[in-house]
Amino acid sequence: MAAAREAAVPLYGQTEATVPETMEELRHRFGDLAPVEVAPGVLAWVLLSYELNRTVLQDARVFPRDPRRWTEAKEGRATPDKVPGPFWYFRNALASDPPDHGRYREVIEDALSVLTAARTYNVVDEFARELMAEPASRGRADLVSDLAFRLPLLLLNDAFGLGSDQGTQLVGLMRKVWDGGEEAEAAMGGLFGYAQSVTLQRREDPGSDVVSRMITHPNGLDDEEVAHQLILIISAAHDPLMNLIANTFHALLSDRSSRADIMSGNARIEELVDIVLWKAPPIYLMPGRYPAQQMELGGWTVGEGDCLITGYGPAHSDPRVVEHLDLTSPSGTRAHLAFGTGPHQCPARNLARQIGVDTVGTVFRMLPDMALSVPPSDLAWRRSPFAHGLESLPVTFTPVQTAPRPQQKTPTSGDQSCPHTPDPSSSNQEASGDSHAHSGMPGPLRALWSRISKSGR
Repeated sequence: MAAAREAAVPLYGQTEATVPETMEELRHRFGDLAPVEVAPGVLAWVLLSYELNRTVLQDARVFPRDPRRWTEAKEGRATPDKVPGPFWYFRNALASDPPDHGRYREVIEDALSVLTAARTYNVVDEFARELMAEPASRGRADLVSDLAFRLPLLLLNDAFGLGSDQGTQLVGLMRKVWDGGEEAEAAMGGLFGYAQSVTLQRREDPGSDVVSRMITHPNGLDDEEVAHQLILIISAAHDPLMNLIANTFHALLSDRSSRADIMSGNARIEELVDIVLWKAPPIYLMPGRYPAQQMELGGWTVGEGDCLITGYGPAHSDPRVVEHLDLTSPSGTRAHLAFGTGPHQCPARNLARQIGVDTVGTVFRMLPDMALSVPPSDLAWRRSPFAHGLESLPVTFTPVQTAPRPQQKTPTSGDQSCPHTPDPSSSNQEASGDSHAHSGMPGPLRALWSRISKSGR
């Protein structure tokens, strides 16, 4: 352990290198597993290979999820004032092991089932048009601040059965959280207040929304547990969706040929989103797993209760996987780990993918001549070690006056499955080992993959 502490590389503070660059440096230096410090004197490990990430994610018995096991916290080196929130325990499905994990997850899955494909498409289209109406009239927009940041929060607020005023409140609170500084801590308290208020409202006046379904579920969550699941849903939906939407626009706008392939029908937005989930996953790193016993892992002795940080981005950049990746196979791009795998895999992964596809489609139909207003090399990526997204994405286009989309009847239950649902997930399988994987790929799609592989991270 002393050797690991001595070799540990800081994973906090501002650095000149981007997080993907830092991860590749760690891979070159350490191989599949790298010791890092997540705060001064606080040791953790980053999983860098695809196979090691997949193994750890799928085995919740050997690698439990509950952060209360973390040795660095038990021994007082990790404290909430030094280490950010994702490392700490909350009463939710993500941070829990059985039996609580199953109890919470069942409630979330049942509650989210009300968000059917047809309803989601209509709501995404409506909100995207509403958010882009004013920017569309002036001929310029920032696709991060004007659209990608706000859309997930408005969708969540609508799913919770709340009005637009509370949606505006949620957007404002989350913006203060991300801005940091003195207002961030108060804003985080405001998010919990929002979740508690929503829970109490729906307890008194239940409906057919997500929150009401959680409250009335036979697993019998108390109000605090419901509020914690809401905070999890807000956190898990906002940053990943914001980054997925913005990163997909970036992939389209940073290469004219890629956009031409999509606009001409030679490639589909769904295919582009799958490529983006591989090459620019919206969450790059995520704590954590905590080994149930001391073990040898990646050439190191890892202690019981050490924190293992999942490396979605590094796993997707693993040369042993990229070399054999087959975009035409279910074990190709859809073998990505961006939504996790195993018992903690994101229960809303198909819904998130659909929202990304529908958002990009709606905006491109509105603004077909949209183009970057700065060179791609001038775009700044966030320096967060966890979230992988752009600070801004400024675009210009011919100004247009947009009208609201005509209201359509929205099915509420029993309607079709998600139109963008991929084949049964192959995240539990290894990536293809076919050495001729790329040879059978359709020409336009192969070119699309090649261009995005070389562009903006």
